[in-house]
Amino acid sequence: MPSEPTGDSTESVQPQPDDAMSRKSERVSSLRTNVVFGVGFYAACSSSMLFFNKLSVTDEVHTQEFKLLPGPISCIQLAFANVFCLFLWASGIERFEDVLNPLTLKMYFIYCILFVGSVYASMKALSGSNMETQIVFRSATPLAVAGLECMFLGRELPSRKSAAALAGILLSSLCYVATDAEFLVNGLSAYYWISIYFVLVCVSMTLGKHLMSATKVSVWGSVLLTNGISFPMLVWLTWILGEFENFGLAVGETSGHQWGIILAGCVTGTMIGWAGWYCRDLVSATSYTLIGVTNKFLTVLLGVVFLDKRASNAGLVALCCCIVASTQYAQAPLRKASGAKYTGNQTDSRDPEEPEYDKTEKPNKSIAP
Repeated sequence: MPSEPTGDSTESVQPQPDDAMSRKSERVSSLRTNVVFGVGFYAACSSSMLFFNKLSVTDEVHTQEFKLLPGPISCIQLAFANVFCLFLWASGIERFEDVLNPLTLKMYFIYCILFVGSVYASMKALSGSNMETQIVFRSATPLAVAGLECMFLGRELPSRKSAAALAGILLSSLCYVATDAEFLVNGLSAYYWISIYFVLVCVSMTLGKHLMSATKVSVWGSVLLTNGISFPMLVWLTWILGEFENFGLAVGETSGHQWGIILAGCVTGTMIGWAGWYCRDLVSATSYTLIGVTNKFLTVLLGVVFLDKRASNAGLVALCCCIVASTQYAQAPLRKASGAKYTGNQTDSRDPEEPEYDKTEKPNKSIAP
């Protein structure tokens, strides 16, 4: 006759709801901390990068006949990032798993073509339009990316409140350029290039999220692949644009002060590469795109406050409305597996009470860069 279970054995199989809730609370708290850190660090690096790049191409103290142009400076920044990644590999700090996988290389190669193409299209668009025009087109990208995520990444469409927030950002940007700047587009060619820029940005944002979900590459691995593959493309593009002309003379005439600024830009550029992929891994493609748009407006607002850039009261209100609207966006959840088209590594099925951030596990993911 089988023996009756003892009290001890009964207790050993009973669930421990308090422990389970505690672990869940710790997991949610840790995830929120990672997201806040990732978004904040990315925004800080992005804003700093803008100022360093501006200082790198404008020398108000020393006059020189030949100056380093934006293209060569960008090539130096990418080369610095590649050397730093190789240092991480040589020192054993980062293993860079799966970076030589043929499928991974192919996917990142496509992403880098989109990235470098968007840079080139942006420069061509600026030759026939102004920066404010590009801000308007850039502000519309979250709406397009939300649709692409729904079609290809298995995510639901934004809620009515979130859709209204995205529309509010676009409307605020239109109000800003209408009151504080000249919305300028000269000729059909400017529309052509700025439309290409819009499409390339939307597709690259969507593909970038897919890369982090469908591959085993770590955050630093993504930095190495994007900078390593983009470097020869950017060198070729810079050469075609003629910006390497008198490069040797410009290097010789660049002061130590300017080299310090360029070095600071290299460090910041490497960090923004890490922060961008880290942030992209934690949130959806639409959220990541929205962060970039909001950060642009924050940078403009900082320029008004600290750089004495003129802005009307209506323009300041429009900037603030854009930032406030961005805070009202809530990331759309993934659809149920039965209805999802996305075949990537969908490991972030969420409990309704957990924050809706992507939680795909990545090797060597840590808070500190």
